[in-house]
Amino acid sequence: MAGLLGIAGGFSPGHPWRDATLHAVALGFVFSMIFGHAAIIFPAVMRVNIPYHPVFYLPLLLLHASLTLRIFGGLDNQFALRREGGLINAVALLLFILTLIGSVVRGKRQPANQGVT
Repeated sequence: MAGLLGIAGGFSPGHPWRDATLHAVALGFVFSMIFGHAAIIFPAVMRVNIPYHPVFYLPLLLLHASLTLRIFGGLDNQFALRREGGLINAVALLLFILTLIGSVVRGKRQPANQGVT
């Protein structure tokens, strides 16, 4: 989506789709990469065990659903939809942090070789 918006001129200053384009890149791509790699990077850097659990997909799904609201609100010039999408974006980021903290706590309760799949 970010690429299509960018090709359509969304990165140009003053373009009506600039907000949608920048958020599609910043949230849709960058934060997806952070969500996807945090379970690999944090254990290596912080020396903590983060066992995998399917609940890690919840923040990602919420992020993309809310980003879809935000982008369509930006494309259709509906401020209320953009605002709601932005608020849910923040909830998705908070949910990710809480999920990561919960997994670290769960990882401390089990030996390091358990939970690795």
